[in-house]
Amino acid sequence: MTGGPVLEVLHRRLDAAGIRTTTARDALLAAVVAVGSLLLFWAVMRAVLTDLGAAIGVDVSADHMTTGQYVGAGAVIVAQASALTLRRRAPLLCLGLTLVGQLGLVLLLPPFVNFQAPAGVVAAYTLGAYAPRRTAIWSAGGTAVVQVLLGLVLAGPDTSLGFSVGAQLSSGLVSALLTYLGAVLVGAYVGTRRELLAGLREQVLQAEREQEALAAQAVLEERGRMARELHDVAAHHLSGIVLQASAAERLVDRDPDRAKESMRWIRAQGRETLDNLRLVVGILRDATAPDDGVPATPQPTLDDVPELVELARSAGATVRETSRGEPVDLPPTVQLTVYRVLQEALSNARRHAPGRTVEIDTEHGARALVVTVHNGGPTTTTVPSAAAARPGHGLIGMRERAEFVGGTLDAGPAPGGGWRVRLTVPRTASAPAPSRPAPAPAPSRSASASAPVPGEAAEGAR
Repeated sequence: MTGGPVLEVLHRRLDAAGIRTTTARDALLAAVVAVGSLLLFWAVMRAVLTDLGAAIGVDVSADHMTTGQYVGAGAVIVAQASALTLRRRAPLLCLGLTLVGQLGLVLLLPPFVNFQAPAGVVAAYTLGAYAPRRTAIWSAGGTAVVQVLLGLVLAGPDTSLGFSVGAQLSSGLVSALLTYLGAVLVGAYVGTRRELLAGLREQVLQAEREQEALAAQAVLEERGRMARELHDVAAHHLSGIVLQASAAERLVDRDPDRAKESMRWIRAQGRETLDNLRLVVGILRDATAPDDGVPATPQPTLDDVPELVELARSAGATVRETSRGEPVDLPPTVQLTVYRVLQEALSNARRHAPGRTVEIDTEHGARALVVTVHNGGPTTTTVPSAAAARPGHGLIGMRERAEFVGGTLDAGPAPGGGWRVRLTVPRTASAPAPSRPAPAPAPSRSASASAPVPGEAAEGAR
């Protein structure tokens, strides 16, 4: 886990330098390994040819290797490192090429000197990280055996130090197996960890996609419900307008004053209906709302809020209400939004904080109506989980409704504990509504919300 941020920083810097492809990055690694291997080879040969010989009683000197051997060994080391360019595209081939280079070093170095080039270790590590585990282990073991056996054949047994051929063979095999198998196992661990992290990231992304899909579905369903509710509101007003227009047509010759009053009412109702319809232009898709054949029913308004509160109390909740300011008449869609948000907030309070006092504060301001629902004191002393802090579909629907009428909704933990929902919707300061004439009696639909034109019932009877 500690290498993750370091690798991310390294990758960002390589991207900034223009080294973005895996081949280019492997080529850069090959160059770094080549330089490091040459420096390590020079340090090893200097130590072996100057100090080690005297320590073990072997007659060696600084010029035991010729310049041509040094140059040849350096070229082989660079060629070995260059094979790392293929390490992720062809890890098995990369290991094979480094093995060939290692055998070439055996021919160039003195019999008592064994230099394991780092390129072979890096190739074995890559094989463990990217190849199947069984293939990587068997390939590493085979590489170690081939390197030791062919190296002993090519260089010939050296008994000057008193070691038998069997001892040289066994010690060489142990050393090679530890080197290659150790590198493969480290690579396998890193590869497994990388796959596990990739799987976890995919699960997280899949969960996020599912959450977004559920949220989008909830929004679409809520919009469909709002579309049907707005249809009821529009039909409610338009049916009254049609009746008033019919009455005005009959009264225009007999009672012009009353006909004018009826027309003024029609104009006011038409303007209010247009305002409501403009709210959904570009937002709702009526074509997606299913036609379930349910007959239109009157939609709740602020006059129905007391009944909603009494229903909550009858279910066992303790509800306290406070109100400030002077109420004014609000558009039907705004009243419906306030009613639905109160309904959802009370329902959430009963589900998530049973037994707590629910406080409803209504503030009729000069420019906005603010309704706050607070479900009492703290209900738990533990920190909520991340999953619990996510907004549910009920909150999504409430926010949609608030935005639908140009308002805002804030929901979250209250400063003193508990949960608070705060709805703010704009209010239009309007003069008192004019007297509304009575419509002519409708043949089959329920009476609309429009006020009656004086005497219209009698006129219709004539």
